[in-house]
Amino acid sequence: MKNSYVKILIDSLKDKNELLDEVAAEDASQAEILRSEEPDLEALQKSQERIGELAVRLDKLNEGFESVYDRVRGDLQGDKDKYRDEILLMQELITDITGKAVKIEAEQNRNKAAAERAFKNKRSSLKDQRNAVQKINMYANQMHNVIPKGQMDAAFLDKKK
Repeated sequence: MKNSYVKILIDSLKDKNELLDEVAAEDASQAEILRSEEPDLEALQKSQERIGELAVRLDKLNEGFESVYDRVRGDLQGDKDKYRDEILLMQELITDITGKAVKIEAEQNRNKAAAERAFKNKRSSLKDQRNAVQKINMYANQMHNVIPKGQMDAAFLDKKK
């Protein structure tokens, strides 16, 4: 029965490894979106939601792994020779997982900085557009006040009849 628990631990680590691959792929997708001249914010949001879903699954895997490990920890530590191959495999998987987690965290930090720059640029662009509209409105109001209603400057009148 303890062997089945060890198999569950190994399967859980393999699943976590695969989920981290999916997160890394989604991070790469986000990086590509953020590199574009005009980032697609809707696609970026969908990608972020997907990463959130994967994070929830990772948390569940972690909880399940810890629960099962708590049950078999004593047997694994007490009978290391019997579970030597399984322990080595789990150590390799944990090393891979840790390396991927570090790379993912670094990529997410880069994406966060890129997203902040993109949002700052977008806000600046919107502010510039708002200022341009205000200037156009101000100019229109000034021109409206220069020429009273019903009167036109002689320079604008056609002398021909």
